[in-house]
Amino acid sequence: MDVTFSDEQQDLRALIRDVLAKDGSPDALWKRLSGELGLTGLTIGERHGGAGASTVELGIVLDELGAALGAVPFLQNAVAGSVLDSSGSAEAAEVLPAIAAGERVAGLAAPGGPAPAATAAADGLRLTGTLEHVVDGPRLDLLVTPALLDGAEVLTLVRLDAPGVDVTPLPTLDQTRPQARITLDGATATRIGDAAAVESAVDLMLAAVARESAGAARACLDLTVAYLGTRIQFGRPLGTFQALQHRCADLAVLVESASSTAWYALWAAGADGVVDPVSGPLAKAYCADAFRTVAGETIQLHGGIGFTWEHPAHRYFKRAASTDLLFGGRSWVRSRVARRAGLA
Repeated sequence: MDVTFSDEQQDLRALIRDVLAKDGSPDALWKRLSGELGLTGLTIGERHGGAGASTVELGIVLDELGAALGAVPFLQNAVAGSVLDSSGSAEAAEVLPAIAAGERVAGLAAPGGPAPAATAAADGLRLTGTLEHVVDGPRLDLLVTPALLDGAEVLTLVRLDAPGVDVTPLPTLDQTRPQARITLDGATATRIGDAAAVESAVDLMLAAVARESAGAARACLDLTVAYLGTRIQFGRPLGTFQALQHRCADLAVLVESASSTAWYALWAAGADGVVDPVSGPLAKAYCADAFRTVAGETIQLHGGIGFTWEHPAHRYFKRAASTDLLFGGRSWVRSRVARRAGLA
């Protein structure tokens, strides 16, 4: 297993950083990512108009978007696109070219909540239920969601402009990541996978969130180290005080361990033949905790300025708090790990 990045992957990272530095508004950034760069089809196969890239390339983009708190639905679109591509269903093949071209945005219902009930119909399935806190819900055109059909879990695809679907935007702590409540009342859906497909989809989402969180934690640490190196107190930079050096050293260890955990989980989620039932949820739990810890320390180590609205520290802390609760909160994720590891 080669854990180094290729020249092409390093170029991709440099490109994303350059784009994030230049395109400030979410609309401009999304237009650039989907149009000029074609990253909305990054993990979608070439037969559907995508790039057919691996989860490593996906992780590089998520790493940089997390570090910049990119306010675009890339995480949702990339995971849902990859899940749809893996399903091999005719219905997925119908919508994948539009997703790859950035013409339609897809998402995955956040794991951890109750799945809607499904009943069989002549033209597919009918879903009834409420999905709370769907990330990027107001921006989505298509939703991949688990559902319960005759007591068994299945993976379904719902078009959010169809009758019986109501999307209600919700107030959020993290203003860079909108959420919605999606109510399904006999909404038409298509079955695209079984219970195993549901598990794989959730694992990929958890691994992707872990990678994004690790990237954001790294950005927090970089902000803090840069500040401590330039802020003068008592005639010397704050970074020269040993107590603060020790705190930063502890954070650096935490960030590095979170990054390694996230990279393995994302690689395992996309590697053929790898059977690893715990790496995805374990990575999400660990990286979300690490991000929240580092974001909190970023505010503290910046002193007074870290508590101001003008400084970006509060935006990282809000993203960290939101990520910790979304995509399966810490209790749900840890129970998933324990169950799969045979501990519960």
